[in-house]
Amino acid sequence: MDKTDSLPPNLRLSFKKGDLIAKQGDYGISIYRIESGKVGIYIESGEKEVCLAVLGRGEIIGEMTFLNQVVEPRFASARALEETRVEVWHPDRLVREYQKMSPIIKYISDQVLRRLARMNKVIGKLDTGEKKPSPDSELSISQRLFYRKDVDISCEYRSLDTRKPVWLKGSIRNLSLNGLGLHVIARNNLNFPHDPGKVFRVRATLPNGREVEMDARIVTAKKAKMPGRLDIGLALMDITEETRKILGFFLMP
Repeated sequence: MDKTDSLPPNLRLSFKKGDLIAKQGDYGISIYRIESGKVGIYIESGEKEVCLAVLGRGEIIGEMTFLNQVVEPRFASARALEETRVEVWHPDRLVREYQKMSPIIKYISDQVLRRLARMNKVIGKLDTGEKKPSPDSELSISQRLFYRKDVDISCEYRSLDTRKPVWLKGSIRNLSLNGLGLHVIARNNLNFPHDPGKVFRVRATLPNGREVEMDARIVTAKKAKMPGRLDIGLALMDITEETRKILGFFLMP
């Protein structure tokens, strides 16, 4: 008899807005594919929940059970953000299909799976607790994801407070999933005020060739050590899931 014949069949479950689909810290082997609705992925930080992603139709929840091939605690919680329907898979069924793949396709898949596993580990270690603003910090905000990478990436940015799309030059000096530090020419401030609270759109090409565009709000603005320059600390606003993934892969150590 085929070994998979003894496995439970794929199920379909429905969840109301606010229902937990999976809880961080619980053990579970099920993998879920979203058929309809939206699901928020959260990690707990003290008494707060931090949203890592919002998933929609066709996306997968609980894939680490398959990637790691072990039963371990869920690294994040999944909650329905609206009426949601999911298909529930047993991981052994996926393993069986995986084993049927050709060696070269399996090799490529293994590389992608290992990269995703590393990315999830990095995200799981992010410190999202409240911190007191530090005068030496380029991005002094009370809550942020603290895995920050020092970079030197040329970029363009423009104010969203005006309809006139005038792009200014600058460079990104540090970057995280929650903010960035810009180094710009002081005279840019003459074109558009670089005051805390102002919102700018930033676009750049990362060293890996991936392009990103994101909206960010100025948190700090101060004179740089180099005359005629400003250091700007910005907090990222709502970014797309695609941009979050691109940044996440780039920020992996």
